[in-house]
Amino acid sequence: MRLSETIMLKLRNNKPVIVHILIGMVSGYFLLHPLSMVIYWFEFNESPVMFSKFLEIFLFRLSYAFNLEMFPMAATFAAIGGLLGLGPGIFIRSIKIKQSRIRGSEKLLQKSIPSLIKEGENQYVEFKRSLRYDYRQVKTDKNNEDNVLRSIAGFMNGEGGILIIGIDNDGDVLGLHNDYWSLKRRNKEGFHQRIIWLVSSRLGKDVSTKIHATFHLLGTNEICSLYVEPANRPVYISVGKETMFYLRSGVVTNSLTTSETVEYLKNRNKF
Repeated sequence: MRLSETIMLKLRNNKPVIVHILIGMVSGYFLLHPLSMVIYWFEFNESPVMFSKFLEIFLFRLSYAFNLEMFPMAATFAAIGGLLGLGPGIFIRSIKIKQSRIRGSEKLLQKSIPSLIKEGENQYVEFKRSLRYDYRQVKTDKNNEDNVLRSIAGFMNGEGGILIIGIDNDGDVLGLHNDYWSLKRRNKEGFHQRIIWLVSSRLGKDVSTKIHATFHLLGTNEICSLYVEPANRPVYISVGKETMFYLRSGVVTNSLTTSETVEYLKNRNKF
């Protein structure tokens, strides 16, 4: 992404904050500053406070407030107004982000599993052939579980999504029977328990509540859809001796470098 595109994206994401800061600064400069001067005048003068007198003094002090010599005080009030606008701006931005995520989740949940499979993978939908079974080596390989955990972490660090297990990249239904035979409990209950145990032990017990599993029978094959909510904190996964941060972006789940992770988290206000 070019620098100009990155800047424009940041400006769009922070538009509510910028707008409220500007409104606060304008209010501080054009309202709070002259009003404080009027109050100051009445505080140190013994004239009775009447509306006609107040209006006369207000107009006089208003014009005086914008003299060049008063600029430092006016700038101070503008800065105070900007700070007062910062809080509401951040609050409204967080509401808009949450509303956007809710709308995206609702659209996903309104669609049937066959419809999601037919439409293919996207930023919010990913397919996995299996949890543990390696179709290339034709045997159980627990290393495959790392791939599933990366996808789950990528959704949690992003905007959430649905991970469908038992479907290949082309949308062909493979089912979960090979995974079932590799478990102590060779059914969907054992499969579900394995998923939750993996997430709890590798990603954190607190984020295991962000996983919602549903099983579907397509023909004679059973598949599992995992609805993954965004997490309230950064989710990391240990791969060998390294701790990695994954993020779902477009149709792929990428690992971010340390600097990329820091930059992303700095601009990601949900954490």
